[in-house]
Amino acid sequence: MSMNRTEQDKINRKEANQRYYKLEENKEQKKNYMKAYYKKNSWGGARQENKQIAKNHYEWCKENGRDTSWYKNDSLNITNSERFVNYKEKTESEKSQDDLEPIVNAPMMDKE
Repeated sequence: MSMNRTEQDKINRKEANQRYYKLEENKEQKKNYMKAYYKKNSWGGARQENKQIAKNHYEWCKENGRDTSWYKNDSLNITNSERFVNYKEKTESEKSQDDLEPIVNAPMMDKE
């Protein structure tokens, strides 16, 4: 016999599961279950770029006069990392200079 659950039954079951897995002693059980579930379905892990999509995008860029230097560029990650570091250093140095600048038009406090 299959039983059709109503929308309220589904909501009640969902809330009960959330309460159950919020308890500290049940978190490990949920973690183990999710690990097995992801492994069974071959989910998770490192993402792999679809080579055909990248090739099609490269062809489109080439036809439309766009930059194609990103295609098969192994040093791109290094270049981007350097940009992030340089940007962070630049913003930090600007922030420290802003802290050192005197406040010129600050309102004066009246002594009463």
